[in-house]
Amino acid sequence: MRNRIALLVLVASTFAVPGFAAPKSLAVSAFPLPVPQYLAGVITEAAKKYDVDPNLVAAMAFRESRFDPKAVSRIGAQGVMQLMPKTARSLGVQDSFDARQNVMGGTKYLKYLLDRFDGDVTMTLAAYNAGPELVAKAGPAATQEAVEYVAAVKSFYEAALRAL
Repeated sequence: MRNRIALLVLVASTFAVPGFAAPKSLAVSAFPLPVPQYLAGVITEAAKKYDVDPNLVAAMAFRESRFDPKAVSRIGAQGVMQLMPKTARSLGVQDSFDARQNVMGGTKYLKYLLDRFDGDVTMTLAAYNAGPELVAKAGPAATQEAVEYVAAVKSFYEAALRAL
Protein backbone atom coordinates (compact mmCIF):
# COMPACT_ATOMS: atom_id res chain seq x y z
CA MET A 1 0.00 0.00 0.00
CA ARG A 2 2.77 2.44 0.95
CA ASN A 3 4.57 1.72 -2.35
CA ARG A 4 1.39 2.36 -4.33
CA ILE A 5 0.90 5.73 -2.63
CA ALA A 6 4.51 6.69 -3.26
CA LEU A 7 4.15 5.69 -6.91
CA LEU A 8 0.94 7.72 -7.26
CA VAL A 9 2.60 10.77 -5.70
CA LEU A 10 5.58 10.41 -8.05
CA VAL A 11 3.36 10.08 -11.12
CA ALA A 12 1.15 12.99 -10.06
CA SER A 13 4.14 15.24 -9.39
CA THR A 14 5.62 14.35 -12.78
CA PHE A 15 2.48 15.54 -14.53
CA ALA A 16 2.05 18.58 -12.28
CA VAL A 17 5.41 20.07 -13.26
CA PRO A 18 5.04 22.46 -16.22
CA GLY A 19 7.01 21.51 -19.33
CA PHE A 20 9.44 24.43 -19.04
CA ALA A 21 10.57 23.37 -15.58
CA ALA A 22 11.97 20.02 -16.60
CA PRO A 23 15.14 20.75 -18.55
CA LYS A 24 15.25 18.85 -21.79
CA SER A 25 17.94 18.43 -24.36
CA LEU A 26 18.43 21.38 -26.68
CA ALA A 27 17.15 20.95 -30.23
CA VAL A 28 20.03 22.94 -31.75
CA SER A 29 18.90 22.56 -35.37
CA ALA A 30 15.20 23.28 -34.81
CA PHE A 31 15.50 27.06 -35.08
CA PRO A 32 15.64 29.07 -38.32
CA LEU A 33 19.39 29.33 -37.66
CA PRO A 34 21.14 26.50 -35.80
CA VAL A 35 22.24 27.41 -32.29
CA PRO A 36 26.02 28.03 -32.47
CA GLN A 37 27.89 25.26 -30.66
CA TYR A 38 29.49 27.56 -28.06
CA LEU A 39 26.09 29.11 -27.33
CA ALA A 40 24.35 25.73 -27.08
CA GLY A 41 26.66 24.85 -24.21
CA VAL A 42 25.99 28.13 -22.42
CA ILE A 43 22.22 27.86 -22.93
CA THR A 44 22.23 24.29 -21.64
CA GLU A 45 24.30 25.30 -18.59
CA ALA A 46 22.08 28.28 -17.78
CA ALA A 47 18.88 26.26 -18.27
CA LYS A 48 20.13 23.57 -15.92
CA LYS A 49 21.26 26.10 -13.31
CA TYR A 50 17.92 27.94 -13.29
CA ASP A 51 15.69 24.91 -14.01
CA VAL A 52 14.10 26.09 -17.23
CA ASP A 53 13.79 24.42 -20.61
CA PRO A 54 16.85 25.20 -22.76
CA ASN A 55 14.59 25.27 -25.81
CA LEU A 56 12.64 28.19 -24.33
CA VAL A 57 15.89 30.04 -23.65
CA ALA A 58 17.11 29.34 -27.19
CA ALA A 59 13.77 30.40 -28.70
CA MET A 60 14.06 33.70 -26.87
CA ALA A 61 17.72 34.12 -27.83
CA PHE A 62 16.88 33.55 -31.48
CA ARG A 63 13.98 36.04 -31.40
CA GLU A 64 15.95 38.59 -29.40
CA SER A 65 19.23 38.62 -31.33
CA ARG A 66 19.36 35.75 -33.85
CA PHE A 67 22.05 34.39 -31.47
CA ASP A 68 24.26 37.48 -32.00
CA PRO A 69 26.24 38.36 -28.84
CA LYS A 70 26.99 41.85 -30.24
CA ALA A 71 23.37 42.78 -31.05
CA VAL A 72 22.04 46.15 -29.87
CA SER A 73 18.37 47.08 -30.23
CA ARG A 74 16.98 50.49 -31.18
CA ILE A 75 16.24 51.11 -27.47
CA GLY A 76 19.64 49.96 -26.19
CA ALA A 77 19.03 46.32 -25.22
CA GLN A 78 22.25 44.36 -25.59
CA GLY A 79 23.60 40.92 -26.37
CA VAL A 80 22.14 37.50 -27.04
CA MET A 81 19.19 37.90 -24.66
CA GLN A 82 18.85 41.66 -25.30
CA LEU A 83 19.21 42.82 -21.72
CA MET A 84 18.69 46.47 -20.92
CA PRO A 85 21.80 47.85 -19.16
CA LYS A 86 19.98 48.50 -15.85
CA THR A 87 18.42 45.02 -15.87
CA ALA A 88 21.77 43.46 -16.75
CA ARG A 89 23.45 45.19 -13.81
CA SER A 90 20.70 44.06 -11.44
CA LEU A 91 21.31 40.47 -12.60
CA GLY A 92 25.06 40.70 -12.00
CA VAL A 93 25.97 40.96 -15.67
CA GLN A 94 29.10 43.09 -15.99
CA ASP A 95 29.52 42.77 -19.77
CA SER A 96 26.30 42.35 -21.76
CA PHE A 97 28.32 41.51 -24.87
CA ASP A 98 29.87 38.49 -23.17
CA ALA A 99 27.56 35.71 -24.40
CA ARG A 100 27.93 33.60 -21.28
CA GLN A 101 27.19 36.44 -18.85
CA ASN A 102 24.28 37.63 -21.01
CA VAL A 103 22.64 34.21 -21.34
CA MET A 104 23.14 33.45 -17.65
CA GLY A 105 21.60 36.80 -16.70
CA GLY A 106 18.76 36.49 -19.20
CA THR A 107 17.95 32.98 -18.02
CA LYS A 108 18.05 34.08 -14.38
CA TYR A 109 15.57 36.84 -15.28
CA LEU A 110 13.42 34.37 -17.22
CA LYS A 111 13.26 32.10 -14.14
CA TYR A 112 12.29 35.07 -11.96
CA LEU A 113 9.45 35.92 -14.35
CA LEU A 114 8.29 32.30 -14.59
CA ASP A 115 8.11 32.19 -10.80
CA ARG A 116 6.40 35.57 -10.59
CA PHE A 117 3.73 34.56 -13.12
CA ASP A 118 3.23 31.05 -11.68
CA GLY A 119 4.74 29.31 -14.70
CA ASP A 120 2.49 31.06 -17.22
CA VAL A 121 4.76 31.15 -20.27
CA THR A 122 2.59 33.66 -22.14
CA MET A 123 2.65 36.15 -19.26
CA THR A 124 6.36 35.50 -18.71
CA LEU A 125 7.30 36.14 -22.32
CA ALA A 126 5.14 39.26 -22.48
CA ALA A 127 6.78 40.52 -19.28
CA TYR A 128 10.26 39.83 -20.64
CA ASN A 129 9.37 42.01 -23.63
CA ALA A 130 7.16 44.74 -22.18
CA GLY A 131 8.12 44.72 -18.51
CA PRO A 132 6.63 42.79 -15.60
CA GLU A 133 4.77 45.67 -13.99
CA LEU A 134 2.91 46.61 -17.18
CA VAL A 135 2.06 42.98 -17.94
CA ALA A 136 0.90 42.38 -14.36
CA LYS A 137 -1.55 45.27 -14.78
CA ALA A 138 -2.57 44.96 -18.44
CA GLY A 139 -2.02 41.28 -19.21
CA PRO A 140 -0.02 39.66 -22.00
CA ALA A 141 -1.55 41.93 -24.64
CA ALA A 142 -0.08 44.98 -22.89
CA THR A 143 1.53 46.12 -26.15
CA GLN A 144 1.29 45.01 -29.76
CA GLU A 145 5.03 44.34 -29.71
CA ALA A 146 4.57 41.99 -26.74
CA VAL A 147 1.79 40.13 -28.55
CA GLU A 148 4.02 39.63 -31.59
CA TYR A 149 7.00 38.69 -29.42
CA VAL A 150 5.04 36.04 -27.51
CA ALA A 151 3.70 34.54 -30.74
CA ALA A 152 7.15 34.39 -32.32
CA VAL A 153 8.93 32.90 -29.31
CA LYS A 154 6.20 30.33 -28.77
CA SER A 155 6.39 29.34 -32.43
CA PHE A 156 10.16 28.76 -32.21
CA TYR A 157 9.77 26.98 -28.86
CA GLU A 158 7.04 24.65 -30.10
CA ALA A 159 9.09 23.81 -33.21
CA ALA A 160 12.04 22.92 -30.98
CA LEU A 161 9.89 20.71 -28.77
CA ARG A 162 8.51 18.89 -31.82
CA ALA A 163 12.07 18.28 -33.02
CA LEU A 164 13.08 16.44 -29.84
